[in-house]
Amino acid sequence: MAVTTTLRAAVVGLGLGRHHVEAYAAHPAVELVGLCDANAERLAGYLARFPGTRGYASLEEMLGKERLDLVSIVTPDWLHAGMGIQALRAGAHVVSTKPLTTTIEDARRFVEAADAAGRHLMVAHERRFHPRYRAMKRVLDEGLLGQIFYAELDYFTHKGRQFDNAPWYKSAEHPRAAILGTGAHAVDLLRWFAGEVEEAWGAGNHLAYTEFPGDDCQIGVFKLAGGGIGKVTQTYGSLRGAGEPDLRVVLHGTKGSIEDEKLFSLDFFDGAPAAEVAERRPWRALPPVQQQESSHRATINHFVDCLLHGRDPQPDGREGARTVAACLAVVESSRTGKPVRPAQF
Repeated sequence: MAVTTTLRAAVVGLGLGRHHVEAYAAHPAVELVGLCDANAERLAGYLARFPGTRGYASLEEMLGKERLDLVSIVTPDWLHAGMGIQALRAGAHVVSTKPLTTTIEDARRFVEAADAAGRHLMVAHERRFHPRYRAMKRVLDEGLLGQIFYAELDYFTHKGRQFDNAPWYKSAEHPRAAILGTGAHAVDLLRWFAGEVEEAWGAGNHLAYTEFPGDDCQIGVFKLAGGGIGKVTQTYGSLRGAGEPDLRVVLHGTKGSIEDEKLFSLDFFDGAPAAEVAERRPWRALPPVQQQESSHRATINHFVDCLLHGRDPQPDGREGARTVAACLAVVESSRTGKPVRPAQF
């Protein structure tokens, strides 16, 4: 049955927010009505590309003049909670770019504001909508790896050019922990793949990218629900750079393993003894997930379609808050040298 409802959408922050703008503009059930950015030149460029939209220099002005059903918050990390709460209180559903917030206190305020407003809060952890990671999740859900006992995600990047172009990323006034900023991608996937974080240990150093105000290399080791162990490494100064893919994934389970695009499972070998199969290391290619749209567009399409059909979008605010809590537990452990249990949501 054709959807007849039209949702009125706006985007705050037109840097990475371009992905949200394009996704809303392309969705048949969305009317893109508002664009908000403090950069007047950038805002004017988007208004020229998307005639019929109205531009605003501030969120307050836009909320005062527009009736909005959904708002994307794609601004610097420390602004997410304050802006998102304003939009929720104005009656809009909200999708915030990751990480949800930079503090536990803001995460609680954000989640509680969504509950009080009776509106949905989603976190745009777009890696969950990327075909590479969807393929891994599908294999896990099918049980081909059995119980995960070890998961490792390494995000080796050099952020110099990106952070020079957008200096807020390395702002000393609003410090951004590497494991929470970019590393939230990997920590969120770790939780999605292997289970909830029960305890975290962390370490870091500040040797490779000294323009960054804090540790530019951070590692988190996690005790996971069910007994598994996880590890996430995030660097901002690896000379090897991002490459493609930019995130290394290793998953070991009681029945099989994934190493990036390679898959092995005992289910492929008709009851052959595990020790015999393991010696042969018989990898197969990870079965791909076919997807025409980008992960950013798939994220927004999921958000909109859930609103249209009365479903809860995922990952929701509490999921995003749990990823924030796991990352900040690593930061605290790195500071104290002691294991830390993440805040609960």
